[in-house]
Amino acid sequence: MKFKKFRTLVLAACIAAAAAGLSGCGENEASVGDDGSKEVTLKWIFGGPGEQKDSKEVWASFNEKLPEYLPNTQVEFECISTTDFAEKWKLISASQENIDIVWNGWMIPYITEVQKGSYMPLDDLIKEYAPEIYNEIPENILDKSRVNGELYSIPCLQQMVSYVSTMGFPVEIYEKYKDKINPEELQQFFGSHQTMDKECWDKIEEYIVMLKEGGDLKEGVYGFADHVEKGYEWILNPYKINIYTDDYTPINIYRTPEYETFVNVISDWYNKGYIRKDVLTSDNLSDALYEIKGAGNYLIGQGYMPTKSEIEAKKAAGSQAYVQIPFDTSHYIPYAAAATNTAISINSKNPERSMKLLELMNTAKGKDIYNLLVYGIEGKHYTKVNDMEIQPIGYSSQPTSDSPYGQYKWAVGNTYNAYEVYMEDKSVTLKNDFIKSVNENAGDSKLKGFTLNTDNIKTELAQVNAVIGEYKSTLNSGAAPDQAALYKEFIDKLVKAGDDKITAEIKSQLDAWRAQQ
Repeated sequence: MKFKKFRTLVLAACIAAAAAGLSGCGENEASVGDDGSKEVTLKWIFGGPGEQKDSKEVWASFNEKLPEYLPNTQVEFECISTTDFAEKWKLISASQENIDIVWNGWMIPYITEVQKGSYMPLDDLIKEYAPEIYNEIPENILDKSRVNGELYSIPCLQQMVSYVSTMGFPVEIYEKYKDKINPEELQQFFGSHQTMDKECWDKIEEYIVMLKEGGDLKEGVYGFADHVEKGYEWILNPYKINIYTDDYTPINIYRTPEYETFVNVISDWYNKGYIRKDVLTSDNLSDALYEIKGAGNYLIGQGYMPTKSEIEAKKAAGSQAYVQIPFDTSHYIPYAAAATNTAISINSKNPERSMKLLELMNTAKGKDIYNLLVYGIEGKHYTKVNDMEIQPIGYSSQPTSDSPYGQYKWAVGNTYNAYEVYMEDKSVTLKNDFIKSVNENAGDSKLKGFTLNTDNIKTELAQVNAVIGEYKSTLNSGAAPDQAALYKEFIDKLVKAGDDKITAEIKSQLDAWRAQQ
């Protein structure tokens, strides 16, 4: 703790010196530009498809244009494959490498990185060097990246709302039975239930029976295990709180009445033949074309039917487009940090210039140079269809390592400033205005501003997660010969692993946090 306090004081002194135009804090001597600012090269690492054939050409073009926005500044980019990012970040972090800007993706535990001192606090830097960020990124979105009240990263603005569980029918199945399937009524039914009680599972079974009696239940049912989280908000998986009550008591989702109900239901469905008998042994379950499928990531308001383009793209990929029916009627913005964030490394020697660059990548004034970084050079890497839409060259929606060039727009800045990829009948979920409106109309988490410290429960968390890994697949499949006995054994092992100690510690921290509000 003394070391962290010392480093914070040193950092504050460095920032103050930089603001005053002084040298020091380990910064190498650098030439001075015409406007009096030092010429610096920032190093920025982020996740993406990896370096591509034209990456260096595009990044050189970026550096040619950057002085128009940010004088005397160049950027050394390193795009690391998202599959390799976690391991490479461990090496970079351990070596204390001189990085300026760093991406924090879903595979990197954000709060852990903050607590071990990987990132600089940003509030003072934003106020001094990037105030427009406060105007373009809503406060409740920025708050998702706060730890103990301090902002340590800029969320890459995109869909920020909670995932919503859905029930999906393949398009062909829906067309055959659409006189018996009313998506609007189903959404209202599920939305009227705060959690997944037995009545909800019985409603789903009505449609399973309908398909079975019609001779169309072949692969069967798949993917409903996560639906038990409906009505609960994540604190630290698997620990949740109920979002609809004033009760802040945390609970392991596997010890809730909803999960026990699911365990009994899925066993019943397995015995009735609704679920593949090889559910525990098959290697291609996720690729099968199920007649009724549970899924998530549904944006309420998008409509139920996939577009013609989506249907054709799925067919071309050997997959299946689904008519999706959400189990909720509203969204909320969960308290946990955004899926992808951009931070300034604690080892940065140019935090003020880094902050100015982040302002460009996240506000309208840097829209053109942001799109250059994302899509590349017009005419070579994309063609413009209109002022809002482009058609990438070498890929259709998401770039790969084999594409000539293209970055993930959600890894380098504010996606609302990105061009949209043109489609003749594009889904609204791919339209910036729609996603923005969903975020704006969503409710806030009741955990907003809370940060969990896991130092006292690290051992128990590891033990609990090991138990979950041992039992989860079998329980979720319904294939156990005696599901009730297996579930009881599972709960007993969770308790022995320290589940009660974990919930007590989380509750203690929640109580202390609430007392300070």
